[in-house]
Amino acid sequence: MAAIRENILASLQVRDKFLDAMIALDEPNSGVMASDLAQFLQTNNLPLQMSGREQELSSYDLFIFWHVLAMSMPLAVGNAAHSGPIFLPWHRMYLIRLEEMCQEVLEDANFGLPYWDWAADGELPRQNQWRTDLWSSAYLGEARGAVRSGKIGQIQVRLVQNPQTGVLLSVEPRPVIRDSGRSSLAPTLPSEARVAAALDQTIYDRQPWNENAIGHRNELEGWIQGPQLHNRVHVWIGGDMGPGSSPNDPAFFLNHCNVDRIWEEWMGRHGRIYEPGRNRGPQGHRIDSQMVAVIGNALTPEQVLDPSQWYAYN
Repeated sequence: MAAIRENILASLQVRDKFLDAMIALDEPNSGVMASDLAQFLQTNNLPLQMSGREQELSSYDLFIFWHVLAMSMPLAVGNAAHSGPIFLPWHRMYLIRLEEMCQEVLEDANFGLPYWDWAADGELPRQNQWRTDLWSSAYLGEARGAVRSGKIGQIQVRLVQNPQTGVLLSVEPRPVIRDSGRSSLAPTLPSEARVAAALDQTIYDRQPWNENAIGHRNELEGWIQGPQLHNRVHVWIGGDMGPGSSPNDPAFFLNHCNVDRIWEEWMGRHGRIYEPGRNRGPQGHRIDSQMVAVIGNALTPEQVLDPSQWYAYN
């Protein structure tokens, strides 16, 4: 039976299970030390440096590592996770692996990751957008400053990417930090009109396949008149949602589930279409390109175009 992904604000049961899973996964009991990851990078000659304090990491931290690593791997267009056609399928694979791990710790094979419909909140007055229930102790905790209330107040940040050098740092554990609604680049959340514009795009992606391409992927990723949609949510929340280590904030997963939900709605309208196809377009972004994986088997975009074996949206 496939999991059902629901709006986190519409189901207290889903909310509680999501928060419980985040806390359970953040326990530093993975058996993986920071030095193990540094050695892995060096041994495999990967384009990411890591330094800082020695400490045991959590399973949650391994998702931070995975995201930073993929973003650190340049391709002919963008990197292995962003700024090209691979953006949506890579994050779909990434969310599937997190969902599977949540199901394991919750002992609930039917658990589905929730999403946050940020465009609905984007229709609120600016001063109210960071004061919704989502940013209360009952949900994700403080929208601004260090997150110390509620269950998410227990989350400890251990891996942080330096935005200037790109180095991944193992740091003294600290709370998640946010700065919602204070960025001049994104003072408000995305609007429903921008979501509608992304859904109206009839092409998934096209040349030059990068941040200048006109199509659904780039509209949804948020480079067109950016920051918009996905990118805008990252910038609007700020703090730990800024650098490549942005999955440190559980809001990351609510954002990306919503992005994935919009992509799924687009495919419902326009077909399960992905460009570029085989033997065309930039290497690493083709429909049969193997995507960068740290947890679980690596998949191709073609393998995740239909997610019905894993989940569906409500």
